[in-house]
Amino acid sequence: MIDESINKVNDIFGAFLIEESNWVGIEEYPRIEEWMVPIHPPIKMIPFDKLNEIKDASQYFICFYCKDESFTKILKNPKKYVNMLRKFAGIIGFDYSIYTDMPIIKQKSQIYHNLSLSYFFGKNGIPIIPNIRYGVEDTKEEFLKAIPQNTLIAFGTYGFIKTVQEQQVWFDTLHKAINQLHPSGVIVYGSLPNDLKRWMDLYQIPLYIYESYTSLRMKVVKDNAN
Repeated sequence: MIDESINKVNDIFGAFLIEESNWVGIEEYPRIEEWMVPIHPPIKMIPFDKLNEIKDASQYFICFYCKDESFTKILKNPKKYVNMLRKFAGIIGFDYSIYTDMPIIKQKSQIYHNLSLSYFFGKNGIPIIPNIRYGVEDTKEEFLKAIPQNTLIAFGTYGFIKTVQEQQVWFDTLHKAINQLHPSGVIVYGSLPNDLKRWMDLYQIPLYIYESYTSLRMKVVKDNAN
């Protein structure tokens, strides 16, 4: 499904999404501008596929830490969603899946669309916090060139750090991003093991953890049952 969408929207990106962007690097990814990123972290966060479960949109940042299929429709027609997204406090950068076992051209394509959509909505006045997600090591440098320094950055851990090996990979990504971007704060959507929290303390960078919406809902159900 995502492959078909990518083929259909290449002309859309060329037409209006990033025509004024400051392309960077060999891959010419669109660079998220510093002015697009808010100074303060979100009050609350909600994944795109749960938007119909909240009432006060202005309190929430939207994140895309959910199944790709739930927001593929935005990729097909980004302009259609500008006014809707403006009702929210802002968005975390897009998170179309990037796996290291994908063909590298597909990884770069997913990175391109994540950055292009993030840039487009930021350019249209919607506060955006860059989401850090790249593929194999060879994609790291080009991706990080597209992220501003000294701003908030975001990571998703929900479903990604179940094993020690996954935690090591995740922390390695975090470590490299911090060393290159020098962020003003790190936003994490999902849980974070205590040992990773202790490692974060060494950086002396503000850490903002947002429990996943699913976990919060399960707590509510459990409390009501008691």
